[in-house]
Amino acid sequence: MEDEELLWRASMVPRIHEFPYKRVPKIAFLFLTRGAVTLAPLWEKFFKGHDHGLYAIYVHSNPSFNESLPESSIFYGRRIPSKGLFF
Repeated sequence: MEDEELLWRASMVPRIHEFPYKRVPKIAFLFLTRGAVTLAPLWEKFFKGHDHGLYAIYVHSNPSFNESLPESSIFYGRRIPSKGLFF
């Protein structure tokens, strides 16, 4: 997904006041990191036993960082596409 599409999606405002289904609020956790998630074992314990439908996890890491995680990890498959950025 390119930046323009992300901005377009973020700017959309719902046109209905009530949703046709019951919504369950979620909390999003975004981990910004250059490499592996800091204190990953602690976060694993934090999320253990909680309903996965109540939160979303995203990992935004350096595009050059490549680490394979076990499928049992809460961070498995949670990485979002990143582009390199230089200041």
